[in-house]
Amino acid sequence: MKSKLERFTGVVKEITHKADSVILTVETEEKEPIVTIFTISDETLLFNSGTTKEFKQKDFAKGQRIEAYYDKTQPRIMIYPAQITPELIIAHDSKNVGFAKVGIFKDQLTSEDNQLKLNITKDTLVVNKHGESIIQKNFAGHELIVFYKSTTRSIPAQAIPSKVVVLDDEEQNASNFIKFTGTVKEVTKDNKEVTLTVESDDDEKLVSMFVLNKDVIALNDASTKEVSIDSFQKGTKVDAYYDKNKPMILIYPPRITPDIIVAHEKKGSLVKVSKFNEDFVSLDRELHLQITDQTKLMDEKGKKIKQKDLKGKELIVFYSAPKGEQKFITPSKIITIDYVEPALKELNLLIEDNHFIHNGVKMIPLRQVAQYLGYEVISHPKRNSMYLKLGNGSFTITRGELKYGYNKSIREFQEAPVLHNKQTYVSEDILELLIPES
Repeated sequence: MKSKLERFTGVVKEITHKADSVILTVETEEKEPIVTIFTISDETLLFNSGTTKEFKQKDFAKGQRIEAYYDKTQPRIMIYPAQITPELIIAHDSKNVGFAKVGIFKDQLTSEDNQLKLNITKDTLVVNKHGESIIQKNFAGHELIVFYKSTTRSIPAQAIPSKVVVLDDEEQNASNFIKFTGTVKEVTKDNKEVTLTVESDDDEKLVSMFVLNKDVIALNDASTKEVSIDSFQKGTKVDAYYDKNKPMILIYPPRITPDIIVAHEKKGSLVKVSKFNEDFVSLDRELHLQITDQTKLMDEKGKKIKQKDLKGKELIVFYSAPKGEQKFITPSKIITIDYVEPALKELNLLIEDNHFIHNGVKMIPLRQVAQYLGYEVISHPKRNSMYLKLGNGSFTITRGELKYGYNKSIREFQEAPVLHNKQTYVSEDILELLIPES
């Protein structure tokens, strides 16, 4: 797993105060400086690297050195200077000397770039992004802000943090998708695709272009059924959901193929896309489901499923607006989403285009798949074998042999590797080990 946050470091050159925000003009400290304009809203997290005290918008000053972190997956208007609303600002000053690092930390509390290792003590203050103290036993794989005063000279450097802020709490992980709500202003059709120009309902209108194809789940909140992509018309209010982990082309208006799009036609009918905990409370705590015999349950292909099949899945929930102090929501229909990471979707397409069935087993091209996943591949033609290496993981595979080497262990294929069209093919079951853990 890699951080979604991009860092920009520079010096504040100009400050403009507005009713609900502060605009900072920031310039890098290079021979040919780059200027970026950051709009600081109430949602932007603000910290000072040298103290654990609260930092406010009014505390910004000209000449101050800052680090701005923003979501690199979000589309932006291609203008100069760039105008960005950051997720996080860390300010530095000479009175409170200290350091801060933002990023994903691995199992041994080592940063993803291997530059910093943490030694957490009982004196380390651990909070969530709202500043609330939390008990965090496992930091591995989490996005953190780490505040510290000094480090050792080792590689990686080691630090005892004074404060750790855990950014990716349950609320942030409530969905794999970003939601865009608006009204269809234009519909164009080209071959088997339909493009909707959608304008947001905000005061400051935003426009996005959503390209619908056969792979998009298109739904109607009135019928709760899947609809044709040709059914969308001007004036229809829609919710479009697209994968937040998929890299975005930085153009305006953004052109996106959504994963899910919902047309709103019935007043009082609502739809929510979210992950839920074991008690069927959405991870953003907005919805608590009470599932009854009247709730239709199915997967994204329309197959009926049981309540136990909802566990661990992201859900599309259809329900009516709650009345009064209603605590539970009884949904009329729930659809499960089998979420697949963007990179694995591409891998699946690669395999679908290049495989064959041997003795009833799906065989996939070893070199092509391994190189796609980032492995170094070394062939040993005289031994009919291949050696794969990625980080600390390695495989030794020989054509015609069921057994293969995985790190220091021996594993067994479902079907022995074979030569086909001058390539080595292996049974698909190896993917369970071959795909690196994120």
